[in-house]
Amino acid sequence: MYSYPELSRQQQESLPVLHAPALPLDAQFPDSTHQLSQCDTADGKMILKVCHQQRVQDSMFWLGINHLFQLDFPNSLGRTQSISQFLQREGWFAVPEVVAEQAGHYVLVRYLEGVDLSANQIDNTTVTQLAHHWGKLHQHLSTKWGSIEKPIFSANDWPIRLEQTIQLLSDRNGIPIPADILKMSYGQCRTLSPEQFVPIMPDFRWDQLRQCDDGTIAVLDLDAFVRAPRELEWVLLEYLLSPQHAKLFVEIYTQYQPIPDLSACRLSYRVLLFLMNVLGESKLKQWLEQPPLFDLLSDHVS
Repeated sequence: MYSYPELSRQQQESLPVLHAPALPLDAQFPDSTHQLSQCDTADGKMILKVCHQQRVQDSMFWLGINHLFQLDFPNSLGRTQSISQFLQREGWFAVPEVVAEQAGHYVLVRYLEGVDLSANQIDNTTVTQLAHHWGKLHQHLSTKWGSIEKPIFSANDWPIRLEQTIQLLSDRNGIPIPADILKMSYGQCRTLSPEQFVPIMPDFRWDQLRQCDDGTIAVLDLDAFVRAPRELEWVLLEYLLSPQHAKLFVEIYTQYQPIPDLSACRLSYRVLLFLMNVLGESKLKQWLEQPPLFDLLSDHVS
């Protein structure tokens, strides 16, 4: 009789029987908050994600997400299934089936055959599918923001909580942010007045996606989906696309709606994403000097 790692006997009672010892998978990043294990069960192959509370407490990313959005991660793991169902209904990508979940502790999902994407594998097909996925999700508009299922914050809360979160993270971050940069980002926060909020993935990276054997692309990590201004996700995308892929992305996305103007929010969102360590960049100057890709495609900006 084999056991699921780090789960109690009671937690395992309702889970599929294991046919072999669970196989631990290497963490992709030093600050990964989960231990992943591949599980061969009586109901097929699964992936078990067990959350390590101490890693969450040490994570600048989760400090930022929990403070800004009141997501309450890792207790929000108990809502993984409802987020999965929402994304299957409203998005373009495939999503792993959630077999079991427990707030604050673990998620068990069905394994999807395929390979995780990396930056050097991104082609026109991938970019086209991403643009359709975001285009569909960004049509799901709300006047409130926060969690996907029950956003509680009003539009007026956004600039205030954003500035507070940048302040909190800059106080805790080991990389000092020059005072003039912070001052400019705070000033920009106070000018922001988004009116509509959409589902976004503030930790989006290519390796969050899997090219499945059946040709579909799946989004694997559902932990950080929130409702926020879509501009935040667009600012992150400028770090991930080449100019050629950015042009293609805009051509597809604008079938759904125009791309947003990022000029009024780019600095504050870039500072936030840097402090949250979303792509692991440690050189602020280099991060802030990233070309403003979508400004160069201004013909499409509303």
